[in-house]
Amino acid sequence: MTKAKSSGVDYQEDVPNIAVLGAGGGLRAMIALHGTLQELQKHGLLDTVMYLCGVSGATWCMSSLYKNGDWAEKLQALEKHMCDALTKSSWYLGKATEMLLEAAKDAKYSLTEFWAYTVVYGMLHELNKGHLSEQRGASESGKNPYPIYAAVDEHSFCKVTEYAPETWFEFTPHEASFLGYGASVPTEYFGSEYKNGVLKNHKEEENMSYLQGLWGSCIGSKAENEKVLKDIFFGIFKGNKESCLAFAMDDESITDCSIIGDVVSGIAGIGNPELVNNKVFSLVDAGIAINCAYPLVLRQDRKVKLILSFDYGPGDPFKTLKQAAKYCEDNHIPFPKVDENLLQDTDNPSDCYVFRGEGAPTVMHFPLFNKVNCPGYVEEWRIKFTPIRFLYKEGDVQKLLQSARMNVSNNKDKILQEIKHIVACSSKKARS
Repeated sequence: MTKAKSSGVDYQEDVPNIAVLGAGGGLRAMIALHGTLQELQKHGLLDTVMYLCGVSGATWCMSSLYKNGDWAEKLQALEKHMCDALTKSSWYLGKATEMLLEAAKDAKYSLTEFWAYTVVYGMLHELNKGHLSEQRGASESGKNPYPIYAAVDEHSFCKVTEYAPETWFEFTPHEASFLGYGASVPTEYFGSEYKNGVLKNHKEEENMSYLQGLWGSCIGSKAENEKVLKDIFFGIFKGNKESCLAFAMDDESITDCSIIGDVVSGIAGIGNPELVNNKVFSLVDAGIAINCAYPLVLRQDRKVKLILSFDYGPGDPFKTLKQAAKYCEDNHIPFPKVDENLLQDTDNPSDCYVFRGEGAPTVMHFPLFNKVNCPGYVEEWRIKFTPIRFLYKEGDVQKLLQSARMNVSNNKDKILQEIKHIVACSSKKARS
């Protein structure tokens, strides 16, 4: 917190934990989160952040950044790399085919691999063959926030609701774990076979492209996803890579969120019948539940006092906030009261909302498009930068980055004020 201290933050050794949440939203979320983080860094706020937690497209940004151990110190250079990859590079059918053929050798081959090496690769124009466990260095250096990647268990989601802790699953460089069951495995053993909590068959760790496909599998209904996959499949066999992505420009063919599932083997759920009895777990994009992973940062042991929630998703810009409030109410987790009277103008929201509560974390919520950064054009920009947009030109990438940056720069004093407030409250509590 060196830079924050120079801004007037008087902190003690026990610094309150701050979390940044990046909502899902396809490439829109990936690009916008990059702009958000760069602006936080510019104003000396990024080094106050303990956790960085993403859903869907936001995880694509995170997984790309954490390939670099000191990414927080070179965001400008990494932004250029991202922009070049999205706008100047292409995807190669030969590479996609090679990865698919290799993945198909596994008996547990699923649609996740196909999705990862066609759709996600086709969007990002990069294959990431690294591993999540390799991000430990970048997360332990003290230079970067600790990364948390969100997913949900399809079975639990369908059986219970998005408001049940057992629905939620998290990936970190150290562990892959079920939130509600307290069951986890080292990240490098994710996908391996367990029986009664004992490792039976160690499977090679999945690469990051595979995980990007798992985390970002939510773009349409099941029927529409099937259509997308068929279009890609037949496009590949026709040798026409353009046709493989042609569906991306058809706004009517992709609407509501749904699932492409991934089947993984039993996890170390010693003593829990639900985990012991299930042979497989199907993990999918967390955006089908709550498009911002509040449940993961609200774990009691994480002791988060301030949440900076950046909403990049479609539709109601307050939906995730309302869902988080209900999740906490249902599970008796402290959360500030959300005055829905302040959230009526969904078509023309402000750029920052602050919610405080006694004994609860403070939440600052930032809708991506608002009456401050695009006055009079909110709906137009929502449509222009729809989450189902698969291709970007450089000028549009820059416009999206600038919109995200403005939400931080225009509210940097408010963010700093809230940091000072929680530090003062923590210091007062420590003295009492």
